[in-house]
Amino acid sequence: MRLISLKPQLKSMTNQRARYSRASGKAAEKRFVRSARNKGLFVTKSSHTDDIHNHIDYWIAVKGGKKWGVDVKGNNLPDEIWCEFKNVNGNEGWMYGGASIIAFDMPEVGGFCIVSREELAFFCERYTKNEMVENKDDAYLKKYSRKDRDDVITKIKLSDLESLVSYRVWEYDKKY
Repeated sequence: MRLISLKPQLKSMTNQRARYSRASGKAAEKRFVRSARNKGLFVTKSSHTDDIHNHIDYWIAVKGGKKWGVDVKGNNLPDEIWCEFKNVNGNEGWMYGGASIIAFDMPEVGGFCIVSREELAFFCERYTKNEMVENKDDAYLKKYSRKDRDDVITKIKLSDLESLVSYRVWEYDKKY
C-alpha cells in the first residue's frame, strides 16, 4: 500500500485561501470607495508605503478639509472579527497603524462598520484577557497566534463594535 503525502494538497488549499482573501479584500475596497464617494467624500488610494507600513488603504477628505487614513477590512463575520495587536512578523499590528478609521465590510448590516482605530485599540486592550489560547474558536477577547506566525490577534463580535462611541454604518452604494 502506497502512502500519499497531504502536504502538496494542503499547500494548494492555503494558496487558494490566499487568492480568495486577496480577491475578497479588493472587492471590499471597491465597495468602500463607492460608499465613501456616495457620502460626498474625496477618496485617494494610499501609497504603497502607507498601505504596507502604515496600514492605510485610502485617504478620505471633505472638500477643502482635513483628510483621514482608512484601513478597509474585508472578509468579516458578525461573530468573528479579527483585530491585530502584532502582525505576522511580530511587529505592531494594524490597530497601531496610521489609519484614523477602520472600515469593516459587513454585508449583514448592508455596508461598512466604521470605527475609530484608536477607540477600537483601546477596547481590545481593555477587554482582551492576557491569556494565549491555542484554538481560534476560543479566541474571543483572548490572545491567539496562528501556527508558524508571530502574530497576536483577538476575536471580537459585531456587538462589540456597536458598543463603541465612534460606531457608524456606511451603507453600500445601491447604484451598482
